[in-house]
Amino acid sequence: MLKKLKQYLGPVYVIAMTVAMVIVLLCSNELPEMIDTLGQLNLRWVLAAGALMIGYLCLRVLTLRFYLQRNGYFLSLRDAIGVTGTGQFYSAITPSASGGQPMQVLRLHQKGVPASIGTACISVKFLGFQAAFISMGLGLLVSHWRFVNEQLYGWRWLVALGYLLNVGLIGAVLMTIPKLKLVDRFAAWVLRLGAKLRIVRHPEDALARFDAMLAEYREALLSLWRRPIDALVVYGLSLLQVGCFMSVVVCTYHAFSFSGCSAHILLTLLLQLFVAAAFIPLPGAAGAQESGFFFFFHGIFPETAMTAAILVWRFFTYYMLLLLGFVMMAIGGMRKKDE
Repeated sequence: MLKKLKQYLGPVYVIAMTVAMVIVLLCSNELPEMIDTLGQLNLRWVLAAGALMIGYLCLRVLTLRFYLQRNGYFLSLRDAIGVTGTGQFYSAITPSASGGQPMQVLRLHQKGVPASIGTACISVKFLGFQAAFISMGLGLLVSHWRFVNEQLYGWRWLVALGYLLNVGLIGAVLMTIPKLKLVDRFAAWVLRLGAKLRIVRHPEDALARFDAMLAEYREALLSLWRRPIDALVVYGLSLLQVGCFMSVVVCTYHAFSFSGCSAHILLTLLLQLFVAAAFIPLPGAAGAQESGFFFFFHGIFPETAMTAAILVWRFFTYYMLLLLGFVMMAIGGMRKKDE
């Protein structure tokens, strides 16, 4: 019962936050003005934001297929769409996007990809995205340090903590390569404990299977060192993904016909916001992202249009991806009648 309850906590939280936001808007005196403002949005920039999100998902599909093919596993386009959509959907409804990666590994396993290769694939995609995300964020931060220092004066500590946590997470994944013996010992201890508790019947066989999976996982990760071009391709595709995702704020800014702030500044602030909010333990960092946008972009977006801007930006970067993830997951689960 408790397990089922936990399973639905994420979706319930997302729905509750959405309903609460709608209620607040309906009760707000600003609603008529907001509706009028949204009705005057520049359609070209709105369509551009939607196109960027579709491009973002297409790039994720491409990255998945590229890595698997380079390791000897061919995944059809439909299956790759389904696996990517599964990861996107479950990342959106679980705290800190923690459910997306395990569900992708499970879907890959169902498509004939060993769990070790699937885990390595998702790990490589994660490392590529994190590396692109952090390098782009730091590069823009250094380039516009004076402005960011003034704009985020009271929030600098949160951004610094975000960078430390993100870099630490990359290091933790990479440390599984040289520290395999430590991982193996820990697994052996867990299996022995499971045997004593009568949860695991044959700990020796289970450990042998785990060792084989761990060896395959390590080999798949090390393949990037032997083929550095592959690593560069994954990193390049990840840079494009980050660029598409973050550029939605530029489209949002221009959709309201605002001017006076460069795209570089908008991207810089948004990247710092995502770094700071990356580990908020809430589905989609709901609540934290909206609040952070208000504080990080004060003075950039006019106060009178801030709520409307947050709604538009959040729709594309969260709700649209949630819906598209669900659709892609459904497409990946479809089968032709003759199959």
